[in-house]
Amino acid sequence: MSFSAGGYNFETAALSEKASRGKSHSDFVAYVATNGGAVDPAAAASAAYGYYKANFPDLIPYLQIDAEFINAKHALVSVTTNKTKLDPVSFNTTGATTHLNQSLGTRGIYPAPGKVAPIYQGAIGVSDSGVEGVDVTVPAFEFSVRKKFEWVSTAYLLAVVSMTGRTNSTNWSIFSPGEALFLGGEGGEDDQNWVDITYHFAARPNQPALSVGAISGISKRGWDYLWVRHDEEVVGDRVLRRPAAAYVEQVYPEGNFNALGIN
Repeated sequence: MSFSAGGYNFETAALSEKASRGKSHSDFVAYVATNGGAVDPAAAASAAYGYYKANFPDLIPYLQIDAEFINAKHALVSVTTNKTKLDPVSFNTTGATTHLNQSLGTRGIYPAPGKVAPIYQGAIGVSDSGVEGVDVTVPAFEFSVRKKFEWVSTAYLLAVVSMTGRTNSTNWSIFSPGEALFLGGEGGEDDQNWVDITYHFAARPNQPALSVGAISGISKRGWDYLWVRHDEEVVGDRVLRRPAAAYVEQVYPEGNFNALGIN
């Protein structure tokens, strides 16, 4: 490959191209740079860098350019790209624990001989003092996304801070509004002085058609909190605690995740 940039002409040096594959993915090529007069290796390296930045911007974080004199009118410019494998995006689907006062459904009721078992419409652990409930594992998906930037502004970092602890207000990535929760980010500069940031998220599915006892049509976003009020109800000669109302509470503010720039 030959190209011109910054007042220099670059011709590929014969048999200079090399490549390696494996844990480190690297390519090397050398160019002979001329400008029709006396060459300056630093200027030739800057010209080559400008060409790669304009035409191959994705390579810039991995690019190393060196230049030296061949003679007064020729410079040898060496271009190396070295892509060390990044850590894979991490994820965790082991679930989270939550406390439920209502079951998804009562599979069976088995009274003792001669007894009549009351029907509590899915309330769990009902006693005279209230509804005890049970701790269960619910679906949860935690994942991290890693991205490199040539630079980031203070305003962007403050936006990342302000987005922490928010759910997505609009469709974002594969998630509908309310399903993703931003847990925060961490990062710093790499060896090439690019900013390497890892963003942490958790996700729960929306539930648009829940039922609790005789209450139906409940719509709950992923990170909303659902709780149930139980009232005493006279059934025959018994006073039972049954679901009287379901409440869906928003406990996280919303934010536009597109501001993070990692769709």
